[in-house]
Amino acid sequence: MKKIFEPIGMLVLIIGLFLSIPEMVRGADKLSGMDIMEKARNLYGGEDQISMVTLRLINKDGEERKIMTQRYWKHYGGKDGFDSKTLFFTEFPPDAKGVGFLIWDYSETGKPDGLWLYLPSLRTVRQLSTRDQNDAFMGSDLTFGDMGQRRLDEDAHRFVKEDLLKGESCYVIESVPKEEGGIYGKKLVWISKKDFRTLKIDYYDVKMDLLKTQTLEWKKIGKALVYQKMEVTNVQKNHKTIYEISDLQLDNGLKDEDFKDRVLKRGLRK
Repeated sequence: MKKIFEPIGMLVLIIGLFLSIPEMVRGADKLSGMDIMEKARNLYGGEDQISMVTLRLINKDGEERKIMTQRYWKHYGGKDGFDSKTLFFTEFPPDAKGVGFLIWDYSETGKPDGLWLYLPSLRTVRQLSTRDQNDAFMGSDLTFGDMGQRRLDEDAHRFVKEDLLKGESCYVIESVPKEEGGIYGKKLVWISKKDFRTLKIDYYDVKMDLLKTQTLEWKKIGKALVYQKMEVTNVQKNHKTIYEISDLQLDNGLKDEDFKDRVLKRGLRK
């Protein structure tokens, strides 16, 4: 009897291994959380951008305040140790006109973003500390740190699941900060499987309670994918910020000199 079942048992084992091969191959081909985040990060619109950014701040009573800033952005892609640089000049409201904000997003591991703020009333440029980066940007639901681009190596990224978001198939990635002292305990990021656009981010506080939700809308200009609107809702304060980009111009030939801290005082020469 034993000799009769041994070949059958071997056959079942061989069939089982054969049927498992496609699953093994699929497992090897799956993208890791970091792989997906890198592909999402590599989406950028052109070598540089000039645009108008309108922030609409809406409180729990539905009252709205509007802020308009001119935005200049330049992509470096690791050149000279930078990922990108961004410059903001406030145009509206009148009492905030001339407020400048400069961001240097470094590509070097372990190097925090460089952030500088210029207040015309004080006529001084102040470099923001790591603690300052957690403060609200002009009263919005975005922090100064959110306005920059966090390096991927600062977080541990884990693929959680696949999900449908407004009918679009997405990867969901959990990103947990490696260092302590920030205001976020983790983020959940929905990234399109089709083209790796970031469509939604849920921010959790250090107690792992949902703090705010961010959604993004994108458009295609030529071959470039750019986001044109994002909405951030602080669910704990019942406050909302709508961030809209208009008058977008790509590839303007912006120079490195346009992103020095001294530009915050004198303005950008056109």
